Amino acid sequence: MEENDIVYRPSVLLDGNSVEASSQINSLNEGEKDTPKIYFFIFAILALLATNVYFYVKYKNSSEQQTTILSEKIQMETELDRIEVELDRVTRENVELTEALKTAQGNARTKIEELRAKLTQNELNRTELLDAQEEISELRGAVSRYTKDIEQLKSENALLLSERDRLKASVNTVTEKASELETINSELEQKVAIASALKLSSINVNAIKERKNGNESVESKAKHTDKLKIEFTIADNPLAKTAIYDVYIRVIEPNGNLLITENNIFAVDGVEMQYTDKAGIEFSNDGKFYTIEWKGVENFKPGTYTVVLYTNKGTMGKGTIRLI
Repeated sequence: MEENDIVYRPSVLLDGNSVEASSQINSLNEGEKDTPKIYFFIFAILALLATNVYFYVKYKNSSEQQTTILSEKIQMETELDRIEVELDRVTRENVELTEALKTAQGNARTKIEELRAKLTQNELNRTELLDAQEEISELRGAVSRYTKDIEQLKSENALLLSERDRLKASVNTVTEKASELETINSELEQKVAIASALKLSSINVNAIKERKNGNESVESKAKHTDKLKIEFTIADNPLAKTAIYDVYIRVIEPNGNLLITENNIFAVDGVEMQYTDKAGIEFSNDGKFYTIEWKGVENFKPGTYTVVLYTNKGTMGKGTIRLI
């Protein structure tokens, strides 16, 4: 042993101070033995706190994530409601849809139902939520295009209706004009028909006696009269057609009766009338004389006879003769 080394040797103290010192030394030795236990206890507390903090943060993040997902689901459901309302509004326009628009509408409604079914799932994760959002965005674009197509169709229909109304008005105008022209033409035709009717410029009715030698003489006495000779000319009429016309003769005796041998009927201006006799004449608007002879009774009576000539367009004129 070197001389610088100091060796401490315990001394036995017999007084009270020595006993107290010895007690303190024993307490220090026991404290040194409990130190690892304290460290372990502290470490356990810290580990428990870390675990609690970990689960708290994890629970908090999970709760916040679920809240976020729920909020986004509600927003997407609201967006689907808006899209469906827009689709219903456009559908209620009563527009006659093309096949392409009908298909687009059906696809949109099918997609809405599919997305609603997805959003009702309770275990919808973030990826599925993002996919649903993307599908809703695509659906919104599709419905927007559908709405624009409907508006364009409505605009085109409005133009077609306007054009139809314009054409209808034009047709009505043309129809009215045609009806007016038809009325005018009908009136003109009636006027032309009236103007083209043959009219007498002169008429002379003579009582004729037939002699045995074949000669004829004009009579004034009823008892000597064998027939009536009607001579007439027709007024100039450039509107009348050159043709053969039927001339209807009505002979009225002195007492006012129409002399007829048969029930002969003709129509003039849509009215049926009886006539005594008829003859055909060839009209060429040259002012020539026409002669018609009538012998319908055996004995003529004294009095005034009236002879009225007609065509089927109206009265030509009349003449009279008085027999004594």
